[in-house]
Amino acid sequence: MRELFATLPDDPPPLPPGYLDTVLTRGRRSVRRQRFGTAAVWAVVVLLLVVLVVPGVQLPVQTAAPSTKPSLPDRFAGYSMLTSTVAKAPPGRAIALYGYGNGETFNMFQSLVVGADGDTYRQVDAMEERNRPSALLAPDGTRVLLGDDRGATRDLILVDLTSGGRRSIPLGDPVGVRLLAWSPDGQHVAYSAAPLTGYDEFGTVEGEVARTGTLRLLDLSTGHSTEVPAIKPAWTAAFAPDSSRLAVQVGQKVHLVDLDGREYGSVQITAGRELAANVGWSPDGRFLATVPWISEGPFTGTTGGHTGHDEYLWKVGNVDFVPVTDASTPPAPVQDVGRLLGWRSVGSVIVATINAEGHTSLAEVQLGDGTRRTLSRFDTGSTCEFGMQICHTYDLHLATGLLPDLTVRSAGRPQRGPRPMLVNAVIGVVVLGTAFLLWRRTRPLTRPRPSEVESPQF
Repeated sequence: MRELFATLPDDPPPLPPGYLDTVLTRGRRSVRRQRFGTAAVWAVVVLLLVVLVVPGVQLPVQTAAPSTKPSLPDRFAGYSMLTSTVAKAPPGRAIALYGYGNGETFNMFQSLVVGADGDTYRQVDAMEERNRPSALLAPDGTRVLLGDDRGATRDLILVDLTSGGRRSIPLGDPVGVRLLAWSPDGQHVAYSAAPLTGYDEFGTVEGEVARTGTLRLLDLSTGHSTEVPAIKPAWTAAFAPDSSRLAVQVGQKVHLVDLDGREYGSVQITAGRELAANVGWSPDGRFLATVPWISEGPFTGTTGGHTGHDEYLWKVGNVDFVPVTDASTPPAPVQDVGRLLGWRSVGSVIVATINAEGHTSLAEVQLGDGTRRTLSRFDTGSTCEFGMQICHTYDLHLATGLLPDLTVRSAGRPQRGPRPMLVNAVIGVVVLGTAFLLWRRTRPLTRPRPSEVESPQF
């Protein structure tokens, strides 16, 4: 080796013209690419944290603070599989509870509440867990009470929309349950209960209990239920505005009872009609509102018994008014109503309407002259079943105690809460994959390419 180096000239040959400048330029370019790549990777990491971690952080206050007046969006948001649940992100008080979806090709249904103080949408996960049973929204919009459509149950579940908490209300021996009405003061609930010997032809608890269920009155403060054996089978019910009395339909007769179950009067209902569920007693206590049967009507012993209350909103009819006492003159009927949802005042009601295309709207109707004002519309786009079908609305309830002060707000971007973990995982894989590709493309070169730089010749 010593002899080899001894043969080398004392002065090395000069470098080719521009060789040093080319090496320095490529070195600087490599450093810039490395810096850019590092910055890009860090940007992707920060983006990943923002996308995945921040939405999942449970802040100390998740619910919307009650505004001065409750409000209804002028347009309900469409279907989204990214809507979070009440348990994960409590929405605060709600203005509406409803079922939404379609089952034309895939069974894709959601039980939703929409906020009374903002554009918050949440799935009521307790309802999904119990196969979307009959449920009621509290008059003040802060709670949801539900039964169980999987079969006989030993309890009702009371969901607090402000905290996401649940309370189990024992029923004793397992029974099938239909919830009928919630008192205006929020203290009592009327429901029908019956031992189950099977299911109706649709495989639900609803029909079986509608045919055989006995009225029960639940005191929410104590959790105690009082059975009223004489009221059977209970079909629909509505509390008086003072919450001390209850109207319950059996057959075509409405029985008027107090909270102890003592009957003090009755009102006959025309065949083919029924007491409007939960909202059938006027705010002044003078009239009962009746609507056409949606399906078969009350059970007669051999026929009837399917309420149709859990079906899509589709049937349109008129709301008639029957005096509680013969001395009162009822208002004129309200025409073209899909569902009576509540009373804005003694002189106006809020209803659901369905047009010829099957699209649902909410409107306020003045009694007497029938003046109608549209308040809100449900989404008309094909957002269900992966964008292949329109969505249908069913089992719609409003927070009846909030309606007198109700305002209408311009719908903003839906606030659906934190995304499901599966969606976050998919986004994480995509973002990390992108970061890896950027890193590969921006790695510094270890040496110049021979084809681009001529090496010196010794």
